[in-house]
Amino acid sequence: MHRAFHVIQRLFLLCFILAVIGILLAGGWLAGLCVLAAAGWMVRGQVTIRHFTLWLLIGGFLLRVAVILVLNPPIISDFGLLFEASQSLSAGDTSFQQMRYFSLWAYQSVFVAWQAMFLVVWNNPLMIKIVNALLSAGTVCLLYRLARGHVRESTAQAAMLMLTAFPFALTLPTVLTNQVSSAFFLTIGAWLLASRDCTRLGFWRFPLAGLALQAGNLLRSEGIILVVAALAYAFFTVLHRPETVKRILCGMAALFVVYGAVGVGADAVVRASGLNVNGTANGYPGWKFVTGLNFSTSGGYSTDDWNQLSATFDESGPTEATEAVQHELISERLSAGPKALLLHAVHKCKLLWCNDALNWAFGHLQLHDYLTLVYDSIQKMDRLLFYAALLLAAFGVCRPCRTPAAYLPLFVVFAAFCVFLLIEVQPRYAYLPQLFLFCGASLGLDRLIGKEENHA
Repeated sequence: MHRAFHVIQRLFLLCFILAVIGILLAGGWLAGLCVLAAAGWMVRGQVTIRHFTLWLLIGGFLLRVAVILVLNPPIISDFGLLFEASQSLSAGDTSFQQMRYFSLWAYQSVFVAWQAMFLVVWNNPLMIKIVNALLSAGTVCLLYRLARGHVRESTAQAAMLMLTAFPFALTLPTVLTNQVSSAFFLTIGAWLLASRDCTRLGFWRFPLAGLALQAGNLLRSEGIILVVAALAYAFFTVLHRPETVKRILCGMAALFVVYGAVGVGADAVVRASGLNVNGTANGYPGWKFVTGLNFSTSGGYSTDDWNQLSATFDESGPTEATEAVQHELISERLSAGPKALLLHAVHKCKLLWCNDALNWAFGHLQLHDYLTLVYDSIQKMDRLLFYAALLLAAFGVCRPCRTPAAYLPLFVVFAAFCVFLLIEVQPRYAYLPQLFLFCGASLGLDRLIGKEENHA
């Protein structure tokens, strides 16, 4: 009877676990919880993988290529316009610059040239997607190298496992967006600035970081986020180690000189080459602030605002009448009062941070039967991993004895949070800060081990 009891007991435990798995599967939570369980197992067991950077690059790239082959979203919105311009440029035709889009947003010409460079090799959107897959996997590797100098090896690897499985970052390479390539170069800048891998570079890490940051900024105008984070890093470093003040000040000066010089040089090259007579200028920077203050769209794109403002344009773009309408709209919205502005900020945070952006990769699919369950699981996994990373980052930032370099990923997240309170938001705009959020989550995973060690 005793033996029968143990057999029946084990059978019940197995059946109960299967029931739990069935409930989690039906609810869409199983995949995300499995990833978190694997990360927790690596952390608690101090499990490390040899040659992890190489495996992360190869595995991440192959996983993204598989996603690209399965998902083939249509090239819509601005992506379609930019791709057509890139195809024209690859054939030697620069007439696209005559379009109002490229006279207003001339800085997009750099991304057009970037895509055209690969389309010359193979004139197929799949070529750009494969490049995106490689750069996306490379970005995760850089974030791992950045994290591993400040936390235990197992926790850095666990955090990157979470990021590798993060559906938004995994599927965005299927979309012909400039976010992937820009984030790669911006991450190189952060890696050069704060990673132990670059210690031997000495003072050169600063101007090289400036070069990488401007390269990322030219592809997508998000360099300001990393620049602000770099300033915070420098400020905290000087407070933490006052004896480094001269080196940090000179280094940051070199970073900004290179960052500015490369930006000016790129503008001159774009003009001189005939790529765009307006260089890399932003012909209407006020637009992002107007739509970012639109209460009815929670700071998202507003067709009504655009129609109202664009009606005042002339052939060359915005006019004095445009500036007058813009000033009126901004003044009216800023005068709504503190309560309305605070509520608007909450709505913007919800739109940007609390919504997944998977529709760009999955929106074209006709979901039915089991595909609905699969997509629901992917959405739940995306949000579960994001909120886990968010809570882990908050848990890790409270730990004392961290060096300023360890906080650099969180400086990026906070800088993005502040910047997007002012300008237009969309859920996919959270891509860059979310990458660094997972890097910062390694601090929380490290603290969960419970052994206070200083990784300075």
